[in-house]
Amino acid sequence: MKTRTHRWTHPRTPGIRIQLALWYLLVFAVLVLCAGLLLYTQVQRSLESSMDSALVLRAQTLSNGISVEGGTINISAETSGIGGYSGEQTGSHEDVNFGTLTSLLDAHGRPVRMTSAFHSLIIPAVSVTQPLHGSPWRGTVTTATGQRVRLYSMPLTTQDHTFAILQVGESLTQQQDALHSLLLEMCVIGPLILLLGAAGSYWLAARAFVPIDRVTRAARQIEVNDLHQRVPLPKAHDEVYRLAVTFNTMIERLEAAFQHQRRFVADASHELRTPVTAIHNLAEMALLEGGNLDACTTALHDITGETERLGHLISGLLALARADEGKTILEQEVVHLEQLVGAVVAYAQPLATECAVTMQLSVSQPVVVIGDESRLIQVVMNLLENALHYTNRGGKVTITLTTNEHVAHLIISDTGIGIADDHLPHIFERFYRVDPARGRTEDNRNGLGLSIVEWIVRAHDGQMKVESAVGQGSTFHVFLPLPDDDLAYKLPAATRMRSSGV
Repeated sequence: MKTRTHRWTHPRTPGIRIQLALWYLLVFAVLVLCAGLLLYTQVQRSLESSMDSALVLRAQTLSNGISVEGGTINISAETSGIGGYSGEQTGSHEDVNFGTLTSLLDAHGRPVRMTSAFHSLIIPAVSVTQPLHGSPWRGTVTTATGQRVRLYSMPLTTQDHTFAILQVGESLTQQQDALHSLLLEMCVIGPLILLLGAAGSYWLAARAFVPIDRVTRAARQIEVNDLHQRVPLPKAHDEVYRLAVTFNTMIERLEAAFQHQRRFVADASHELRTPVTAIHNLAEMALLEGGNLDACTTALHDITGETERLGHLISGLLALARADEGKTILEQEVVHLEQLVGAVVAYAQPLATECAVTMQLSVSQPVVVIGDESRLIQVVMNLLENALHYTNRGGKVTITLTTNEHVAHLIISDTGIGIADDHLPHIFERFYRVDPARGRTEDNRNGLGLSIVEWIVRAHDGQMKVESAVGQGSTFHVFLPLPDDDLAYKLPAATRMRSSGV
């Protein structure tokens, strides 16, 4: 029997426009609810205050017709609404919603007069004891059937002596009906307001995203081959303006990256085609010579040189490609930089002798850094070769190694032809060369040496600086951070040159 499996799918998250409208609606609902509660409470308090004021005024009016003589409470004939004497009356009473609620008690709390509707009230004792002590009392009482009545009790005094208590009441049914009507209207109007608010919120959200949609459409129209276009900037310097500026900055970086990539591919193709063409031509010449052994041997030597040049070029390209992808792993070891520089200078001395260039090394003290020794050897060797290449015969190359605070400072200075100011910003670009005619000889240089040097220094958290003047020479500064003593103690030391690194 086959079982049927159900694939549960997660609900799609609503778009930011709907989310913004929902947040507007939520905030609006909270505001409407708070406003409704505030209105309801305010109306309730206002009705209660109005009723209490009316009861006080009514009690004061009735009290004007009540007096005491010789211990007897007298009620004037003009005073109406107090009712007749009521001891233990039974039977049906008037409805509290229509009948008058008035009661007159003597100084002992016994009824003197009471309206018929007042018999239905459940009177608390405090409504009598508190006025007997001279303080009026107001509160809400109920009938036997659960109807609520607002009651006010005031003492009647003469010569600071309380001789009676007058109680007046008013049914709260009308007030409750008014509050219920208000609540019902709020329940009907509230959702209608929220519905209109939801529509307005969505419309406002849509209006707010019009500039963003305009930026999005403009950005979507920009293709890879059309990166010179820019997103139009709105007039208002708001969030959308900053978004458009960010888009334009990103497009500028992409345009520069694509141009750099195109130039790099074109230069790499040209550099690779040159040795391949040379090898092809040399091989054809050897074949044409036929049985001439000397010519074939010469052609093979030339082919070997071209393949060596091609191998150096491919190795440099591979190193830079791995660096761009972040796949190059650098060793972390203690490197005695003064020994490394001294060994590289000694290794390059035959080349300097061949070029008739004097090299001078100046090291003030031992310098220890943390890094990849083979890569650091490559830095020093490439800079030395560059200095020797562009220094005329009889010139001088000076290598100085010092420390400055927490930085190791390597200086390689030459008295060569120098570099023009317009070339200085580009010397670390791949395949970039100053005019080859200014070099001393033609060689296998491919324009990747300084690019590799700059990448290695940056990978060691260092910096490079170049100073040059045409006809006076160039000075390359390499700054490498010095390690903490604890870190240098824990890492293994590298004390010899690696032949593969040179």
